[in-house]
Amino acid sequence: MKTRFAVNNFEYNGFYGRELPGQTDYTAEFKEWTSDPGVAVFKCSDGEERLIPTFALAGIKKGDLPKQDYKNGKAIFGYRCHS
Repeated sequence: MKTRFAVNNFEYNGFYGRELPGQTDYTAEFKEWTSDPGVAVFKCSDGEERLIPTFALAGIKKGDLPKQDYKNGKAIFGYRCHS
C-alpha cells in the first residue's frame, strides 16, 4: 500500500522553501521524483498532481520514499510552487 502524507502549507521559489502555518486540505501520494533535489510529483487526494518539496510532508520518515536518482546526472533547481 502506498503512503499518503498530510501536507503542511509551504512556499518554494525553485531554490529555497519554507513551511507556512497550517496544513492543506489534501493528502499526497508519491508519484515520481523531479530533477530538483528533494522535490517530487505527488498525486493529491483532490485529483490534482502537484510538485511538493519533501520538507512539506507531515510525518515523513527515512525510507518512506524511494531514493532520489538524477537520471541525467544533474540536479536542476526547479519551478516555483506552493501549497
